[in-house]
Amino acid sequence: MKVHMLQVDGLSFIDKMSFRNFNECKRLKTSVVKHKTVFKGTSQLGADRIYATNENRRYCTGNSIFTCFPKKGPKKHSKAEKILSSEISKQRATVMKGIFGTHKDHYGLRKIKVRGEKREMLMVLFATMAANAVKIAKKRNREEPAPREKAA
Repeated sequence: MKVHMLQVDGLSFIDKMSFRNFNECKRLKTSVVKHKTVFKGTSQLGADRIYATNENRRYCTGNSIFTCFPKKGPKKHSKAEKILSSEISKQRATVMKGIFGTHKDHYGLRKIKVRGEKREMLMVLFATMAANAVKIAKKRNREEPAPREKAA
């Protein structure tokens, strides 16, 4: 099975699951539209180099979306663009890849033991939901203020 996921603030959203091969770089436009529908806008995008097609570059440029794609030709990034591009690349590499590793190691996706397409899809869906729920719970626990002690 191949899964294409969107990630926002460390949470994973399944964009497409299929047992048939598909080229994920063709999903960029669809993914951006879905992101805009749910989160009301996109200004930055981190993705693997496979997504850096001419078509995707034009789409991102036309929609004022800054990417971590390397520049083509003799053009150079400005200093601010280099810093932003580097940060987006670093976040993509550490956060995205880390989340996939966590899903595999802690939520049973390293080796799916159920049989049948529908069951496998459910396994991926439930593992992703569980990982997101744990991440949200941890974030809420960090944000909650400690209870105040009553003065005697």
